[in-house]
Amino acid sequence: MNFTDYYKVLELERSASEDEIKKAFRRLARQYHPDANPNNPDAEERFKKISEAYEILGDPAKKAKYDQLSRQTSGFTGNGARPGGGAGFSMDEVGDMFSGTSFGDMLSELFGQARPSQRRSSARQRASGARATPVYTVRLTLEEAFSGTSKRLTLGQTTADVAFRPGIASGQRLRIANAELEVTVQPHERFRREADDLQLRMTIPLTTALLGGRVDVQTLSGTLAVHVPAGTQPEKRLRLKGQGMPVYGSADARGDLYVTLDVAVPASLTEEQRQLVEQLRQSGL
Repeated sequence: MNFTDYYKVLELERSASEDEIKKAFRRLARQYHPDANPNNPDAEERFKKISEAYEILGDPAKKAKYDQLSRQTSGFTGNGARPGGGAGFSMDEVGDMFSGTSFGDMLSELFGQARPSQRRSSARQRASGARATPVYTVRLTLEEAFSGTSKRLTLGQTTADVAFRPGIASGQRLRIANAELEVTVQPHERFRREADDLQLRMTIPLTTALLGGRVDVQTLSGTLAVHVPAGTQPEKRLRLKGQGMPVYGSADARGDLYVTLDVAVPASLTEEQRQLVEQLRQSGL
């Protein structure tokens, strides 16, 4: 079995500190997150590798064991064998520490969502012939993911009451008795989610773009009056801090809402409006 260099995956030196490991993970995870790279299987695979690396290096106990094993196996070649022959290295030698563990909480903190990689069967499972844990898909609306919700679900022959915390997102898995739930948050007609942030487009009148003013922005938590500066150009983006999705597992943290402004240009004018616009043109505007 290949011995993956997790430091190389995170583009780090082996002397990297805990803070440097976390920063590298955040940077690379944002770059290769599947939501930022739709229909790109290479990016999704890279994201899984990055997540796997942080799962090990981000945990001091696992990192210590990994560093020890890494030193012990430094003489192995890429295919897990020593040059000139010898036994291959197997992760089973260290039990189940590197198999099937979940890094969902950390991903949720960063994106509001987690995309666990396919779980490997542990050595014990393979030896005992135990069946794989069944996975059920649950669909939530963006509003449900924003506020949190509870649902009574029929899972095979059983029924379970499941609570979904605010900030949960597509791809995140929850463990329940003898099963797992994988969440899919359905697309919204107005908002587009990017990790814990929300994106929204709205149209403002031409006069508001020219003169400035206040506009009402409908957020997921209610209507918010927002100031638009005079001379606003089309595609201007406003950041509404703390108006995005709740950060999963955090009581107070929220992402941001980014509002991209379109300026409405009238397709036709009344005679009075035409005269006023003509006066503006004559004034040099």
